[in-house]
Amino acid sequence: MALDDFDEHEQGERVRQWLRQYGGVVLLGLAGGIAALAGWQYWHTRERAHAAEAQTEYQELLEARTRSDSPAVEAAVSRLRAEYADTAYGAFAALVQARDALDKSDYAAAEAALEWARSSTLAPPALAALVELRLAQVRFAKGDAQGALDALARVGAGLYKAPVAELRGDALSALGRVDDARAAYDEALAALESGSPQRDFVSMKRDDLGAPAAAAGDATEAAS
Repeated sequence: MALDDFDEHEQGERVRQWLRQYGGVVLLGLAGGIAALAGWQYWHTRERAHAAEAQTEYQELLEARTRSDSPAVEAAVSRLRAEYADTAYGAFAALVQARDALDKSDYAAAEAALEWARSSTLAPPALAALVELRLAQVRFAKGDAQGALDALARVGAGLYKAPVAELRGDALSALGRVDDARAAYDEALAALESGSPQRDFVSMKRDDLGAPAAAAGDATEAAS
């Protein structure tokens, strides 16, 4: 039977009965919804403030680095890694730390900083890919060509195409995989813009590998 089937008095009485029976539940639900909304707004505001603090701290790190103030740089890196590891700025700090360590040929410290960035930060894909690329560069610099390839394999498809392909060519060449290295350099050249000064450097490395085996064989037969 629908509510319209009752007269106004009966309708009013039924509404009052329903409120007495279920009104507390409704009010409790409304109160819970309001509390949840307030909690979400507080969390969102706090997250924004936290990110802003991290950004300020990172800016101070860059300024200290510009001044060559090593103690201030180290202190800022430590704070960012300890207090803002849940932001991208923690990974940015680790990248700076790795760069400075690599400049000193301290490969162990550079790799440790980058490994921390890999495991401790839920970074955006582009940043995560950059960490892997830097890790590959450090590994190659210390003579670990296969380790460099392993790191490059974790770089997302389509990200940093030219430097990834060039470094892959370097690592493959170091491992004696000449044909694969040549293909990697070709991939790097295809990804580089026509006016890029890096093209000449990559072309030189490709040419240093010599002609492909099949082409070299054909040239020998033609000469004989």
